[in-house]
Amino acid sequence: MFRSLVYVSSVSVLFPLVFALIRIRYLDKVLKILLVYLFASLTIEVFATFWAFVLHRSNHFMINTFTVTECILISFMYHQVFVSTLLKRIVPTVIATFTVFSITLFILKSFFVFNSTISTVACLLVSTWVFAYFYQILQQLQYQTLFQVPMFWISVGCSFYFSGNLFLFLYGEIILNEKSKMLYANLWLIYYTLLFIFRILLAVGLWFSKTHLQSSLLSRQEQQ
Repeated sequence: MFRSLVYVSSVSVLFPLVFALIRIRYLDKVLKILLVYLFASLTIEVFATFWAFVLHRSNHFMINTFTVTECILISFMYHQVFVSTLLKRIVPTVIATFTVFSITLFILKSFFVFNSTISTVACLLVSTWVFAYFYQILQQLQYQTLFQVPMFWISVGCSFYFSGNLFLFLYGEIILNEKSKMLYANLWLIYYTLLFIFRILLAVGLWFSKTHLQSSLLSRQEQQ
């Protein structure tokens, strides 16, 4: 069952990717960054799965690389939607600091061993951006139909995935060294379940890209 869920979660990246390609002409700058993220996710899924289940070798160096890439791309997505000048200045600085921090840890510790510290910091950063975005929505109240806003669904997905996996990544290295196979399987079952939900919510957000674009254009016309 565990391996089946791994495959299902891996294949689930195709749902938002297909929706993004279907709606590609309606994608704004934010969603185009998401499209790049989805292609990166697909690439790492293919190679990491092949490396682990076909070659039977550790793919932790791929996971470490993708964790940094993932955090950078998602952070830039939120950088585009933030209206606060302060946040727009903070995000690039935080991304640069996180990148240097990650490279330093890779040098100090083995790059080929799962680094739970970097994964935990990435979860904290993305969760912070999500919180700031929801606060921005509450402050501005600019959307009449929030459920048709792609970034809302993307943020809900990020909230589920990154906040839900925060403590899992915090104790990631301990879990990997845990002798109990049952505990290992159950904890990573949570991870792959949250990953599946995350990608489904990304697909929902991308599906509303056309509706959101049309609503934005109509709103601009009414203002003129």
